[in-house]
Amino acid sequence: MKAAYLTGIRKVEIRDIPVPAIRKGDHVLLRTAVAGLCGSDLHYFVSDRVGSEAVSYPAIVGHECSAVVEAVGSAVKRLKPGDRVAVEPSISCGECDQCRSGRPHTCRHIGFLGHPGERDGCFAEFFVLPERNLFPIPDAMSMTEAMLIEPLSIALHARSLAGGWLGPAVGVLGSGPIGLSLVQVLKIEGYGKTYATDRSDARASAAVKAGAVWSGNPERMDIVGEIMRREPLGLDAVFEVSGDPAAIEQAYDLVKPGGWIYQVGIPLAERMSYSTAKLRRKEIGIRHVRRQNRCIKRALLLVEAKHLDIAWLATHAFKIEETGKAFATAADRTDGVLKASIVF
Repeated sequence: MKAAYLTGIRKVEIRDIPVPAIRKGDHVLLRTAVAGLCGSDLHYFVSDRVGSEAVSYPAIVGHECSAVVEAVGSAVKRLKPGDRVAVEPSISCGECDQCRSGRPHTCRHIGFLGHPGERDGCFAEFFVLPERNLFPIPDAMSMTEAMLIEPLSIALHARSLAGGWLGPAVGVLGSGPIGLSLVQVLKIEGYGKTYATDRSDARASAAVKAGAVWSGNPERMDIVGEIMRREPLGLDAVFEVSGDPAAIEQAYDLVKPGGWIYQVGIPLAERMSYSTAKLRRKEIGIRHVRRQNRCIKRALLLVEAKHLDIAWLATHAFKIEETGKAFATAADRTDGVLKASIVF
């Protein structure tokens, strides 16, 4: 089979390797249909280190995907060859204290599809996952929509962590696919005053399409000043979805006293500095978001019922032989890209 390997910073190599074998009864061999490039995949493309973790090259990354069942292990009961599925890429043990307390996404023994050093990813023609990580999709759902279920699930998890009514004015800093999904989620919940930002003009414009009342590019304007002019008391909650240190600083300035910041984006740097006075004087709460927790089914239901439209987020499609171009397009945010994907 063909697989796309990251072999170094901004280096991609297509290799022919054996099809992975089913080694456990509950495992399923999957033929990749559509694989999306996530921001974390782009981290591995532009840097050999994410926080404290060094990237182990060569690596097959990728975890946002849809697939078709090719073969099943002896203990598989729900699935059969030919079934189309959405994928939960996080493989938890089901036995540790975190799993038993309803937190499989912080499992002590977690393995993640496409995480270098943990498990080969879906930028390959075939891959293997346990049956419990796979969710059949309805006939009317496209494989591209099924691929986008995973980033949507992260948006749903971030929103669920915030709980109850957030307040009349909310910010979403970073309008990539997760941020745009979050804007849509807030819109269907009735939040009419969501403010969004992104360094890409195309993504800032997409935020308005997704439901933001206002969006701006921080490279072209003082977004803190612009938002505060519209909301003099500040924002009740801010979802930081870019991981950009500058955006994180903006979140501290935008949130009102007693407000909350939800840190969804992953910074490249291991450590960051900030003004403790801002946080202390305004008594700002910060909640970090780790991937998603059992939100795949809800995401599937919302898309199936057409409460959310996510298909338009996938703007650029490439063949596996063009994976290097796909990475460069997404990393450099050229050509108005929102989500780049590999279509098999």
